[in-house]
Amino acid sequence: MSDICKNFTAYPAPCSYEFECRDDCRLKIYEGQDSDVFGKYIDNLKNDGLNLISYREIQGNIFAAFTGKANLTLLYTPCDKTVRLTASRENRFPSFTKQDCKGNGQTKFYAFENDQTLIDCGMCLMIQCPDDSFFLVDSGHYLQMNDNDRIHKFMRDRTPEGKKIVINGWFITHAHSDHISKLIDFLKYNTDDVIIEGFYENLLPCDYPNSDWEFEEKELARKLFRVLDGYPAPVYKLHTGEKFYVRNLSFEVLSTFEDIIPEFIDDYNDSSTVLMLEAENTKIFIPGDAAVKADRIMLRRYREPLECDIVQVSHHGHTGLSAEMYEKLSAKVSVFPVTRIFFEDEYDRNDANRKAVEIADEHFVTGDGTIEITLPYKTGSAKALPDETFEDFAKIKRLWRYDYPKERMDRLYKTFLSNSGSLENTLIPASPEGWIEPKPPTDE
Repeated sequence: MSDICKNFTAYPAPCSYEFECRDDCRLKIYEGQDSDVFGKYIDNLKNDGLNLISYREIQGNIFAAFTGKANLTLLYTPCDKTVRLTASRENRFPSFTKQDCKGNGQTKFYAFENDQTLIDCGMCLMIQCPDDSFFLVDSGHYLQMNDNDRIHKFMRDRTPEGKKIVINGWFITHAHSDHISKLIDFLKYNTDDVIIEGFYENLLPCDYPNSDWEFEEKELARKLFRVLDGYPAPVYKLHTGEKFYVRNLSFEVLSTFEDIIPEFIDDYNDSSTVLMLEAENTKIFIPGDAAVKADRIMLRRYREPLECDIVQVSHHGHTGLSAEMYEKLSAKVSVFPVTRIFFEDEYDRNDANRKAVEIADEHFVTGDGTIEITLPYKTGSAKALPDETFEDFAKIKRLWRYDYPKERMDRLYKTFLSNSGSLENTLIPASPEGWIEPKPPTDE
């Protein structure tokens, strides 16, 4: 990889740290720099014959991207006087040009209700554009057995008859199983009537020595990388500072794992790529499972407010972003991709969750049903669609050793019914008591 750096003028300072990213991409970090040297270096790269395709500032942070003999991104962050440069042979840039979106439909945001019959995690978001195409974020867990079919059916029901489902982009926040498993299954089983125009990601290499990232998770990530490499659609690699466009949607990349390096990423959730989506004058903050270190970096870099209308609460409302970050975002709607049980369990002991709810005009839990918001967002316009799944408490106890008082199970079941839930319509049989009775004790 080092020979690619011979195709452009070296940065005029010693390199503090290098890291081999995926996709034949090298990250170089230069500490103790100032903006004047950075600006002169941009001019040097132009003189090298490289083509400047993007240059922009976000709250004083300067981003530039070049193509030509090498494909480069540069990010200068004044808070720590650091330059981050990535170099690669292959052009994996998304579109930096605004796009037309011809169609008569409305732009709609959906926080999809993953099937949480057996597990509380999983996340899938969708935005449908005026031309009926969809932009997807993540998918779901392998224990959400039918969710690849449910995701397909959801889009099929909202695509005009006789037309193929068009996925204009599929963004992968990070490669944990509850975010990528159903994408892998979807690509294997559900693409006969589907066009996928591209994937968007910046995923941590599988050889990264993170003990929090278990063997099973790493093998699943390797499988995802093989599937994406073999699928006939481009894979766009995202870097902090980029502003890219898909149909009538614009995206700002606010953080990737590259921003944490050289500090060790001990929580794999911190490898999540963080986006701010804007459509129809509505901003939606999508952090995936970004956690403590990503939170700290964003708070330091973006000292002014990052105000948005809708926030996806990080890491399902478990340990994720800070209360200070939710205050900076000041979202009118907070969406928790989790079950009602875990939302209640986490709420009293999680300051960040309470702050997200306190600031918002309304909050939703996807376990109560898919959330639908027509854009532009207007206060009170968000709604929950009928609840499609219900926890099987006996199976949950068998799998995870969680146990709940009967009074609580009955209350949650009544909530399910009040959300227009119907056990006859669930894809996996469930009941308040569960279909697998606990085994009787033995004398052994």
